[in-house]
Formats: sequence, structure tokens, C-alpha cells
Amino acid sequence: MADPLTEDNFLDLTEAELDQHIYRIMPEAFVISLFADRTNVLSQVHNWKDKFENFQLNLGGKLNGERFDYGFRNDFVGQCWTRESLSEAMWGIYANDPKARFLRIRSTPRKVLASLVAANPSMPQGTCFIGKVQYKRERELQAYAQRGGQLDLSPRRFASHLLLKRRAFKHEGEVRLLFFGDAKDYDARGLYRYAVDPHGMITQIMADPNRDRATWVADKAALQKATGFAGSIKRSKIYDPPDWDAPQFDN
Repeated sequence: MADPLTEDNFLDLTEAELDQHIYRIMPEAFVISLFADRTNVLSQVHNWKDKFENFQLNLGGKLNGERFDYGFRNDFVGQCWTRESLSEAMWGIYANDPKARFLRIRSTPRKVLASLVAANPSMPQGTCFIGKVQYKRERELQAYAQRGGQLDLSPRRFASHLLLKRRAFKHEGEVRLLFFGDAKDYDARGLYRYAVDPHGMITQIMADPNRDRATWVADKAALQKATGFAGSIKRSKIYDPPDWDAPQFDN
């Protein structure tokens, strides 16, 4: 069978980057639900924190002097991943409540996109995308948004717009999974759910660094039972004190 994934599905990712690790930090309950329900969840762009998102579609345009809006501006949904494996900032942003429990799942761009394509096999080149975010100065984004020219309504072009962010977010090293569907098919909160095989998509689970080290063995066993995940389950040690030998001194 021919590979349904083509270069049209990937944006600003090299062939080598398609199989490199990407990560997503989520509340523990969401990860357990992903395994239990075998369902992934994408969100409409207007739900995202940064209100610069989707700037091109929200601006609309002028065609032959007449103002217009894009009727499909709410049809894109997405999910944010990061290429950063050792970033305290990412734990601080997405696991910022030390009393709550979070998990980081690991995958690759190819695996994540393949799961979306499997759920939407009829027109994957026009609906399913994954790409690396490019970080630009605000004046560069404004110039890009207002450059005009020939009107191009291809979904791939608008997906590429969703991979542009301000430089203030560069620390996120983001990769985005994007789907161009139909807003009427999403729920009242703008969420799109589709079936996945989490055991095929996820290659590692890592627990947040705020956990009690003394209970980690029991916590890990509970996670394995709740998810049925046979792969590696680890605990982040980013906040652990160094386990070093004391230095030797002479008098």
C-alpha cells in the first residue's frame, strides 16, 4: 500500500526531523483518558492563549477593493508539541501547579500525523498537516500578513500561516499538528476528537518533576495500570538535587 503521507502534509520539517522526538505536557487525567478512550483531541485556534494566532484568517482581506472575511476561519483545529526535551520553562508553563499531576508524552511528527491521517483517509493532503513553528518579529508578521498578491485559498497555505509566531515564544520550540475540517463538526468548546492507537503513537511517558520521589515506584505502577502502556515511564529529575560525592579536602 502506498504511503498516504507526502511532502504536502509536512511544513518546514526536514526528512530527518520527521522521526525526531517531540513532546507534549498534559494533565495526568488527560493522558489516561487518551489511552482509555483511544481518542486524541484537537482544539480550535481561538482557544489558544496567544491571540496573535490565526492572524491571517482573522484579518480577512480586500479582493478588487471589496472587503471580505474568510468563511472557513474557524475550521482549523490544532495541537501543540515541542522539540525541547530538557526545558524547565516548558514544565513551568504547562505543569505550573505543584499540587497537580502532569505527564509528558513523547512521539515523532511522522507518528502524530499518521494517526490523524488514519482517521481522515479520504483527503489527507488537503486536511492534515504538521509543521515546525517559525518565530518572527512583529513587524515581519505584519508585513507578511499585509503583502497581498494573488489570492490563494489552499488549506496548505493557511496551515503555513498557523506556523508563524512572535519571537517572545521562541523558547517553546513548537511543532503543530493541524487539521482543516468543518467547524460544525466540533463540539461546543471547539474541540475535535478522533480515534487513535495511543500505543502506536506514544513512545514514552514522563511524570512531572514535582512528584514525591518516595512514592514514585507506586505512582509508576499506578500509571502503568491506568494506561496499559508497555513502554518507558519515567519521572523528570529536573528539580532533583545533585547526587554527588562530597569533595575531599586537606589541611
